[in-house]
This record gives sequence, C-alpha cells and structure tokens, in this order.
Amino acid sequence: MIMKKIFIKSLMIVTLIIGLQSCDERENYTDGAKVLDIVSSVQLNGKEAVINHLNGNISVSLSGDTNLSDVAFEAVFPNGVTVKPNSGTSLNLSSPVELSVSNGVTTRHYIVSAKLLPSKIAFLGDGATLNDVSDDDVKAAGLWAQQVYGDKFLYIPYNQLTDGALNGVNVLFYMYDKVGSTAQPAALLEHLNVISKFFVQGGKIVAGGHGTGIVEELGRDTSGLRNILGSGTGGANPDTWGVGFAGTALGSTISQGCQFYSDRKVYVINGGYKEDHNALWNLAPLDDPKFVSFSNGYDAEVVAAWDWAIDGQGFGGIVLWKPSGRFQGYIMTLGIGGMEWNMNDGRVNPYADNVRTIYKNSIDYLGSK
Repeated sequence: MIMKKIFIKSLMIVTLIIGLQSCDERENYTDGAKVLDIVSSVQLNGKEAVINHLNGNISVSLSGDTNLSDVAFEAVFPNGVTVKPNSGTSLNLSSPVELSVSNGVTTRHYIVSAKLLPSKIAFLGDGATLNDVSDDDVKAAGLWAQQVYGDKFLYIPYNQLTDGALNGVNVLFYMYDKVGSTAQPAALLEHLNVISKFFVQGGKIVAGGHGTGIVEELGRDTSGLRNILGSGTGGANPDTWGVGFAGTALGSTISQGCQFYSDRKVYVINGGYKEDHNALWNLAPLDDPKFVSFSNGYDAEVVAAWDWAIDGQGFGGIVLWKPSGRFQGYIMTLGIGGMEWNMNDGRVNPYADNVRTIYKNSIDYLGSK
C-alpha cells in the first residue's frame, strides 16, 4: 500500500514536470499574434478610428468637407502581420471597404467605414444680424468666427433658435458678456430646450465669457464651483495677464500655435483698460490633486487657468465637459476674464492672436469629435 502511494506521487511529479516543459515549449514556439486583436490602431486622415474587434468593424467620423474618395489610411500592427490595403495608402470610403489582416496562419476581415460630421459653426447673438449684436466683445468674436470659417459660418439670433436652425451644425459657438450681471440672457433661456436637445444628442458647444453659465443651465455642471464671477465696469490696469495650460495632451492641443512666454504659459492681454469679467471654477474645496478630483467627480477636464495659478490647481478657467450620463455632447467653457475680444480703450492688444488661437483650437477640437 505504501509502495503504491509512493508510485502515484512520483508519477504526479513527473507528469507536472513534463506539463511545465510543454508549456515552456509552446511559449517559445508561438505561431503569431492573436488574430482577434491583431490591429493596434487605425488612423483615417489623421483621426483615430474606433476598432470593434468582436464585430470586425473599424469606423471614424470625419469633418463634413472631407473627400471620402481619398482618405489617408495608417495602421499599426505587430511585426509579421500583413494588412491589405497597405498602410500608408489612400482609401475610397464613399462606401465601406474591406480590410484583410493576416498573421501568416489566419486571416481576419474588417469592414472600414466613415461618416461625415455636420460642418456648420453656428454663432449665437442677441441682434437681428451679427452687426446688430449689442456687446462689443461678443460682436468681435462673431465677426472673427465669420471671417475664419467662411461658408461654414452661420449666425443665429436667440429668437430664431429652433431645431431646424441647428440642422447641419457641428459646433455651437456661444459668447456672452454683460456689465452688471453674469446671468444668461432671458431671450436665450426661452429657447434653452433647443440647445439642450442639440447637446443631449451629441452636439458640441464652445462657450466663452459669461456664456460659460450655459453648462449649469443645461444641467451638465452640478458642481456649484463656478463661483469666481465678475461683471463690473472694469478700469485701467497696468499688468499683463496670462493663461497657464495643464501639462496634458489636451492642454497642448488647445494651446498649439500660441506664443509662449514660459513653459505652458501665454499672455492674453496687455496693460490698459480691462473688464475683468471672470467666470471660473473654484477648486479649493477639492482634494489634491484637484484637477484629478474634479475630473473624477464631474467627467470634466481642466485645460487651463490663470498663468500664476496653474501649478497650484486651485482654479479652472478653461474646462472640457465630456459626455456623461444622458449628455452625449461636449462643452468647452472658456471663462478667463483676460481673454477679451475688444479693447475698450481702443488700443491694440499685442496678445490678441493668442486669444483667437485658443478659441479656434477649441472649436476645431470639438468639431473633430
């Protein structure tokens, strides 16, 4: 009986050793990458595509003026894998294209497709026409957007906000500024349901100045932290004010093309008359690191603050509100008071291009979503 037990135990040890050796042998002689997730990433016209390995679909959303018959295709995959059509070529995505991926043993087929995003940039204002807009900063922002976006630009008065008016609109640009109050204009709030529907269904909004309050009106911001608000008449100030960007990929994207005076810091207004109409988020009550706490709590990423305060993370001046809950759209809020569009004393602001670059990058970034 004892001999039998010793024999069985010895047999088990030998079997285990052989099994481990077999495992090592299989690991040393693999037959290629897994076919299911063989493609690491795909870019179409430089935009990252969504890969659904389970269903074999690769999809991307491109700007409305994209020529789908000539879309640049780039794919990342392991050594020893071949992709047809070849990476680095162009695809005609006027209709879905089949992509074949092989590791030398098995071939996997994907269907690559693209959809065009709406292309219009709509600007909201209180005037019957853009030239009738009452506030000087709002009007200057609208005229700039009209010049930059040309045929893509659309002006919509508050009282003409309808679902139909937003057909074909990709990004809604809402700039608002008022002396004496930071509340949103009543004429706009009368049509808030239109903006809400647009946003809930995936529309994108760039909101500047006091217009950042739209994120609260829509119910997207429930933090109660947007409490650094200013609406005074302003006055002369000799200082040069700046914006500091978070050391993140998004911070780099939104500040790209600006003229930096220091690492991640740019000036936005020189000495002279300033309105100082801030609309910022006070992050002081949050746990450190505050940007992470804010992001985790509200699905929102702080992009920038005042230049002198960015490292302390105590404030949010430019914030990206990501899709969250029932809200499928994005909002970029820019509430740093120094980012004025028109100088009340008539001077030339040498840093005006930084302000316009930040806004354009914000509009274009959301436009690509």
